[in-house]
Amino acid sequence: MTDAIPKTPILPIPASQTADGDPARQAGGFATAMPWILQYWRVALRWKWVIIGTIIACLIGGAIYTMLAQRIYTANARIEISRTESKVLNMSGVEPERGGRVEQEFYQTQYNLLRARSQAERVAKSLNLARDPAFLAAFGGKAPPSSLRVMSKAELDSATRSVAAQLSSVVQVKPVVGSALVDISVSTPDPELSARIANSWAENFIAANLERRYDSASYARRFLEDQLQQTKAKMEEAEREMMTYAERQGILTISQSDSSDPKAPTVERSITATDLVALNDALNKATIERIAAEGALKGASGQASAVASGSGSVAGLRQRKADLQAEYAKLMVIFQPDYPPAQALDRQIKEIDRAIATELNQVGGSGVAAARAAYTAALAREEELRSRVSGTRTNLVDERRRSVQYGILQREVDTNRELYDGLLQRYKEVGIAGGVGTNNVAIVDRALRPGAPSSPRLINNMFTALLIGLALAALLTIILAQIDTTVRDPAEAQEVTELPLLGVIPDTDNELAIEEVRDRKSSQSEAYLSVQTALRFSTTTGVPKSLMCTSTRKGEGKSTSSYALALSLHRIGRTAIVVDCDLRSPSVHRLAGVANGAGTSNFLSGNNDIMSMIHHDEQDGLAFITAGPMPPNAAELLSSDRIADLVEALGKHYQHVVLDAPPVLGLADSPLLGSKVEGVVYCVEAEGARTNAIRYSLARLRGAGATLLGVVLTKFDEKRAYYGYGYEYGYGYADAQPGE
Repeated sequence: MTDAIPKTPILPIPASQTADGDPARQAGGFATAMPWILQYWRVALRWKWVIIGTIIACLIGGAIYTMLAQRIYTANARIEISRTESKVLNMSGVEPERGGRVEQEFYQTQYNLLRARSQAERVAKSLNLARDPAFLAAFGGKAPPSSLRVMSKAELDSATRSVAAQLSSVVQVKPVVGSALVDISVSTPDPELSARIANSWAENFIAANLERRYDSASYARRFLEDQLQQTKAKMEEAEREMMTYAERQGILTISQSDSSDPKAPTVERSITATDLVALNDALNKATIERIAAEGALKGASGQASAVASGSGSVAGLRQRKADLQAEYAKLMVIFQPDYPPAQALDRQIKEIDRAIATELNQVGGSGVAAARAAYTAALAREEELRSRVSGTRTNLVDERRRSVQYGILQREVDTNRELYDGLLQRYKEVGIAGGVGTNNVAIVDRALRPGAPSSPRLINNMFTALLIGLALAALLTIILAQIDTTVRDPAEAQEVTELPLLGVIPDTDNELAIEEVRDRKSSQSEAYLSVQTALRFSTTTGVPKSLMCTSTRKGEGKSTSSYALALSLHRIGRTAIVVDCDLRSPSVHRLAGVANGAGTSNFLSGNNDIMSMIHHDEQDGLAFITAGPMPPNAAELLSSDRIADLVEALGKHYQHVVLDAPPVLGLADSPLLGSKVEGVVYCVEAEGARTNAIRYSLARLRGAGATLLGVVLTKFDEKRAYYGYGYEYGYGYADAQPGE
């Protein structure tokens, strides 16, 4: 059979069965290729009516909900949230500039502000929804009676918070992907109310945005005012300290600026420095005048010298002066200037100079005298100014030394003044910017009164109901599949038993299935013929000479299968006999319609007259042996060697000996019998024993050394199976009409 599960012998299927395209073989091949898909498909088909019923129930529930649900109307308002403000003035605000890296964070902040509780409370207060009969009626509330129209502040705040919580549940913020647009959707049972809330939500968001900016500017102004006051106090204190120090140190300054450059800054300069500059200018002028007077004197002296050069007295004096100077030079080589003879020579030289000057004055006239007087006056003025400059410079150096601390105080004053000016300028800008309503939010589309309800939607609700139905059906199927572990189709019988499928026996409406077996045209007879044919290929020698039919529990059709297999062999000309070995619950005598006389239990107890125990079916002539009287120790009888002797004795007269064995579960009889025959046919009732019991029973048979030939699925109803197998046993007989 080519569709056997691995680890089991592969048995061929008769050509008569494969020619019709046996669905069991096809299903087995598909299960081998796609086991998981097939397993889920089989489970779904097993509980198809549960699945269909659950889905239909959910669809009906969805339709009922759609008809009974409250009509909801949705109004949409669209706003634009720009990342940059619309600036009226060319000055920055107090909020930081935002770059592309924080753009997503900015928009997420705006969306959360739109969903904020404070936003809902603003809308509730602006529309007075706590007292609005339309809103209260839409949300199941009642308008306050006239006696309670006047509410305390605490009651009004509590009602507003309650209304805000309800508003948050009906408002949705939906950003438009890829743009700065945001849709505000409001869903309520009243279309007019939905439009009013949506528009108010957008307007209040803009107002709240402006308030936040104004509050930021107000805080900045208050902060700058405090800083201005503190900076002003520091500046005044620094100026007082600077003036006190200047007064104590005698430091006087004056403000000077470059008259040629009106934009040049004013410079503070001390009086001493100013005087020094003036004295330097005067000294420079005096020096120039002295140089000019000296030049004039030299010119006049030159002229006088030329006149006096012809005088003999001047020449004699000059010769005398030269001699004295020569002697003075000799003395200086040896002695110091304070040497008395040297001092005497020096006095003589000076006397000669005066004499020469007097002589020249007499000879040069009044021109030289005037030039000399001018030169002397210029020189005296220059010396006086130089002396004053030197003194003023000394005073300035001393003043500079004392002005180091003054400079420190001056810089502190300048710093405070610059800070104060900057804060004052910023304060003016913030005041102007705060007074202008700069905003980055604008309403694009106002909400209109919706003309049709947005929910409930029949298609959406039915689709949701379908999904819920599928989920519930899947859950129920999983639960039922875990609870129901019976075998329902041939493929599952192979999978659970890990045995080749010998055949599928259809269920019958006849209370006595044996009557269907005796009818050669029935589907039961055809099915057992297929099983007998499969047994031919179960061994290399054909149908085993001795075999046994058993099952997990009683009532699974093992006795009928034993009798039917023997009858099928008998009909093809093979000698076969059925032996009832179920000593606890015998059935063969009922199938044959005879009394339970001497039989198997008698032979096992020591009666060797086996031939006297053999009966023959009156209709078909099939040989059988009944179970005989019920012994008190059935397991002991079956465990003895007498059962092997029975099989051997019958084998001498019959080609096939078929034993009807007891069920395996809970009894030791079948494992004992299985070891005494050549093969075991295991019968499994469709939707009968549970899979764990079947596996346990097969494990006991294998542990006893029994040779398992295959599995026969009994009482199979294809109408209740996962998929139609289409077993049309009796084709050409059962359904044939006269004349066909």
